[in-house]
Amino acid sequence: MIALDRLAAFVLGVALIAAGAAALGWRFDLIPDAPARLRFSWLPDTTQTAWWPWATGAAGVLLVLIGLIWLIRHLRRRGVGRLQVVGSDHTGRLTADANATATAAGHPLTQIAGVRSCAGRVVSDRGQLVAELNLTIEPTADLATVQAAAEQASHDLHRIVGRDDLHHRVQLHVARHEETSARVQ
Repeated sequence: MIALDRLAAFVLGVALIAAGAAALGWRFDLIPDAPARLRFSWLPDTTQTAWWPWATGAAGVLLVLIGLIWLIRHLRRRGVGRLQVVGSDHTGRLTADANATATAAGHPLTQIAGVRSCAGRVVSDRGQLVAELNLTIEPTADLATVQAAAEQASHDLHRIVGRDDLHHRVQLHVARHEETSARVQ
């Protein structure tokens, strides 16, 4: 699919560049022996027929629909809804909510000092299944501790899901200001 899209985009791009260059060359008389005007003998007769406005309108609507379909088909849908987990066989399939599983695996990270929050999700990234854990940490967080805990959470998720094709990505976001706890007076 992607190869066909790239080929179509390349061909259309080259055609549009060639047409634009030809139009500029014709406008500034850079093309030798080019006529001053283009005349098609069949065009005036055709545009005066009763069906012409309907045909051009239908062609416009068709082009808009083709463009919308193309755009919709190319919207990034990276999220994975359900994961098939260990224990699935010919007698039945066990599935889990992918994002809830990743979030649950990352929840123990919020108990680590310096970790403000954790959100998890499972995405399809370039054909691979990737569990992403997005951590927001305090500016003063101990990175070695956070790294060890994130590795353990990734290992636990992999063990629970039991999928060899599941990859992991942990993204750290440092909070701008350190969170202060409320004081009671």
